Amino acid sequence: MRNSLIGPIVFLVVTAITPALISQGAAQAEELKTKFFNPRDLSGVWWVADPGPEKLLARGEKGDASKCQTCHINEHTMPEPPLTPWAKENLAIKNEMPTAMIGQPADSNTAPIGGPQRHFCDPIGMPAQFWHTQLAPFEFVMTPDRIFQFFETHNEWRTIWMNRDHPKDLEPTYMGDSVGKWDGNTLVVDTMGFNGKGVIEPVGVDTQMSDAFHLVERWRRLSANNIEVDITYSDSKVWGDELWGGLKKEFILQQGMQLTESYCTQEDLDKYNERMSMGFAKPQQ
Repeated sequence: MRNSLIGPIVFLVVTAITPALISQGAAQAEELKTKFFNPRDLSGVWWVADPGPEKLLARGEKGDASKCQTCHINEHTMPEPPLTPWAKENLAIKNEMPTAMIGQPADSNTAPIGGPQRHFCDPIGMPAQFWHTQLAPFEFVMTPDRIFQFFETHNEWRTIWMNRDHPKDLEPTYMGDSVGKWDGNTLVVDTMGFNGKGVIEPVGVDTQMSDAFHLVERWRRLSANNIEVDITYSDSKVWGDELWGGLKKEFILQQGMQLTESYCTQEDLDKYNERMSMGFAKPQQ
């Protein structure tokens, strides 16, 4: 009689314990995945912790990029260096919120934040694309000899060439020529060869870049789900010999997310302005 009860008892015990063991095993596997990651693997789709236009609009109204208290993080930890007389004369930008973003219809005389990029669908380029990551994600795709970075905004992309120098005769572009190398587990990306047609940041920066603009990024994977970039700008025609650094942004891995098609067309631009106008209109007086 006693032996006849052993089988059912064992079955009940195993049945009760097995789900708990499976759950515990899954938790341990996830913990190991989080704890042990390749710090040199930046692959995946990344986005900020708190995406959306609200904080960018607040920043634009303040017009202050040096201490960005309204963004998802404090971006610049130091103020922009003083402009050279030549930059004030030739590259000055008047940063204003476009009327479509404060609840009034857009017209042909209304220039969006930071100049003509969004109004005329011109390329955004680097480093202004980092500003747009507040609105849309980006993706790293890594190969042995190069790293691709795809931005959802305007479907722009660039190549970071590993283990080579900049060509002597660079063709100036909006993205510039990017070369990368590993400094320990930090990816250092050096970019030059800009055409001088882009903006440095669409909000709060009072000057457009020149063709001497030089960008240095230091990408570091903080954990399995977080990466950080520390950015330094230099431009001898804009700031002389001074550097403008301390721009840090952190991004979170977006598991399962895919970039979507996001070309800049007039129809899309009208919808964008309409959305901004409806969502962030100033209250009636």
